[in-house]
Amino acid sequence: MNILALVVGFLIAAWVIIIFKSQKLENTIWAYPLLLASFPLYYWVFAIAANDYPALLMEIIIGLIYFLAAFIAYKFKSFLTMFLLGIGFVSHALYDIFHDNLFNNRGTPIWWPEFCGAVDILIGFYVLYYIAFPFKSKT
Repeated sequence: MNILALVVGFLIAAWVIIIFKSQKLENTIWAYPLLLASFPLYYWVFAIAANDYPALLMEIIIGLIYFLAAFIAYKFKSFLTMFLLGIGFVSHALYDIFHDNLFNNRGTPIWWPEFCGAVDILIGFYVLYYIAFPFKSKT
């Protein structure tokens, strides 16, 4: 396990949450769905960089699931779709952790599962917390 990648992932996720909160992006309908939709793109880039087109095809197929979850959360913002969004982030963390057991994408950096998994899990749990205990604006 790459502890440094894990720590950096948690720090970046915390930074994203703080920025989204301070800029009031978490109150928009697009910020977290767009973030989730961007995560599969990294695996696509890794596969393209390694000329691993069979892996790219698999990454696209799996990435479409996250695009769909993000689109649904964006289009129909409700408690249920935001819950789906939070679960999308958490399930992507599981995807990161078990990625190499599903198939090999030769371009994926060895530290990526810990890094991306940490980002996904912290943001996912934060989204689930946020919908369970919405913050009241003082304005």
